[in-house]
Amino acid sequence: MVYYLYPQTNQTRLFTEKWSKSKIPYLNAKQMREMYPGSDFVIIGEVRNFTHPIGSYDALRTNTGKEVPIFPRGSYKKPFEWIAGYAQVGENKYIAVVRSIIPYCLKWRRNV
Repeated sequence: MVYYLYPQTNQTRLFTEKWSKSKIPYLNAKQMREMYPGSDFVIIGEVRNFTHPIGSYDALRTNTGKEVPIFPRGSYKKPFEWIAGYAQVGENKYIAVVRSIIPYCLKWRRNV
């Protein structure tokens, strides 16, 4: 299934997907708590870097027309990855945006 970004005006942060270089706007956790105090939203999956999908997968089509793979919920590796925020793909439907410590480690090693 292909999902599309839901237009919103209060998304202030951008996530850049490594492989397609697509920029995905998202809400951070604090903004989500303010919008949904009762947590009445659905998380359908997550987008993240440093992983290639295997087989068939759902995708998020960005405004540039590129597709970003959506991974199953909970597939990130703690403590190296964490949920930074949520990108809206429908009425009360979101995709978790997962950040990683790996880019910071690679950047640090290049400077050594």
